[in-house]
Amino acid sequence: MRRFPLVVLLALLFAAPASAAGPRAHDFELAVDGAAKARAAGGPWTSPVLRPARRFDVFGARWSRAPEDVHVEARVRDPRHGWLRWVELGHAHSAKGTDPAWAGGADAVQLRLSRRVRGLRLHFVAVSAPPPRARAARLQAPGQPAIVPRAEWGGSRCPPRDDPTRGEVRMAFVHHTVNANDYTADDSREMVLGICRYHRYSNGWDDVGYNFLVDKYGQVFEGRAGGVDQPIVGAQAQGYNSVSTGIANLGTYEDVPQTDAALDAMARLIAWKLPLHGAPVEGEISVVSAGGGSNRHPNGRTVTFQRISGHRDGNSTACPGALLYAQLPRLRDMAAGRAPATAPPEAEGQPAALTVEPATAAFPYPQPVRVAGRLTDATGAGVGGRRVTVQIATSKGWRPVGTVLSAGDGSWAAEFPATRSWDVRAVSNDVRSTRARVVVAATVAARAAAPRVRAGRSAVVTGTIRPRKASVLVEAARQAGPNGTRFVRAFTLRARSAGGRFRAAVRLARPGLYRLRVRFAGDRRNGAAQAADLLVRAVRGPTGGTAASAG
Repeated sequence: MRRFPLVVLLALLFAAPASAAGPRAHDFELAVDGAAKARAAGGPWTSPVLRPARRFDVFGARWSRAPEDVHVEARVRDPRHGWLRWVELGHAHSAKGTDPAWAGGADAVQLRLSRRVRGLRLHFVAVSAPPPRARAARLQAPGQPAIVPRAEWGGSRCPPRDDPTRGEVRMAFVHHTVNANDYTADDSREMVLGICRYHRYSNGWDDVGYNFLVDKYGQVFEGRAGGVDQPIVGAQAQGYNSVSTGIANLGTYEDVPQTDAALDAMARLIAWKLPLHGAPVEGEISVVSAGGGSNRHPNGRTVTFQRISGHRDGNSTACPGALLYAQLPRLRDMAAGRAPATAPPEAEGQPAALTVEPATAAFPYPQPVRVAGRLTDATGAGVGGRRVTVQIATSKGWRPVGTVLSAGDGSWAAEFPATRSWDVRAVSNDVRSTRARVVVAATVAARAAAPRVRAGRSAVVTGTIRPRKASVLVEAARQAGPNGTRFVRAFTLRARSAGGRFRAAVRLARPGLYRLRVRFAGDRRNGAAQAADLLVRAVRGPTGGTAASAG
């Protein structure tokens, strides 16, 4: 087969400063011109040996156009041991590329494609480890297994593009990363960084796709940023990312089983992670598919999974490899043996309905928001001793703000600080309440500089509004009626607020008693608020007296 020309498209130097923690990395790419010129239209194609400008540790293929069922295999050349065996590259969460594979300092690569593609290019990541240094302290909550933080594997060199999105953790998907299994424990940090760089700079994702990564030595690595104890939405199981956590095994487990150390680490991780979010580790769960990409199920279809499932159960992929997939029943048993009880002995019945409602119509800032509800079974009886998680609706999905246990009659109550109004809901395992609106009202405090002013001059009103707003309204009404029993609106003016503080000069043209009312009409974030009325008298002669205040 003739050799096709290779063109170096770009060298993306994303290396962080040398002083930063963890390994260093940079990215580069090669375009492969021959992939669209297979001898038989639509037939298989094997590339020539591709030699990039430097050694590489992670690589993957991308293309501009290809059939959805294209399969890609690759082998790499290790400078010390020669060519390694062919491995299948898994599909990324689109039809236009593969998942990254670990090459561990290879200097050449060769591809086999089942169908021709257009615009084929290879993305490479070269990772170099820093000099040995003291490991960072690993802070962990009680019961949490040891997890290597992002700072230790070079997460600063793979910064997220955006703030993390929070969803739910109702199950776990198990993956493998498709790379050689003969790596050392010290290689694992570089592998995690390389995978993160590929996901971010080749796939264009916000961050590494997996929530956690586990090596064959039992080391657990923090994946996607946002907090290991938070329900962070990853990019690991298309259609189900918002309801699951993803755990990737470093290596290829099609023909080789995962080690006991890795299975034990995953069992401990899952036994901590799922109950933390109110989900059991055993049994089945039904979720609604979001569809798209390599998803096996149409959008909107209800799909039943094991709480611990393989990637192939939800998407069209061989992941996590045949032998690791066969180990999942054992993993489920191991996790179940380590998981805490999901409910105390007094909990009876299965939750079937959950309610939530605010304790009052509005909560003046900074008073904490209080919500309450009841968890019941199919007969209407209360279900006690179950975790109930309160969530708020954000632009990035549902975010938990607190977890409580239901009382013996199924009732529960929770409170949390809030600076704005939210839609809230409650979740207990697979049971969700309808959403309810919690209104946080701004708080306005105002005072008048003096209780009397000369008619035709201004009364000075100052005060604060919390949370900060751009302006407040000052309404002036003058006492009227034969007996002075009512006030008639005179005028309204807007006073600008800076840093939550405002000042207004209110001109009182005619003599008489005036009622000054400072209010905030409400907006999308906060409900209406009003300070207590201020009474100021405008007189014909000289004035005197002390300030009047309200709040």
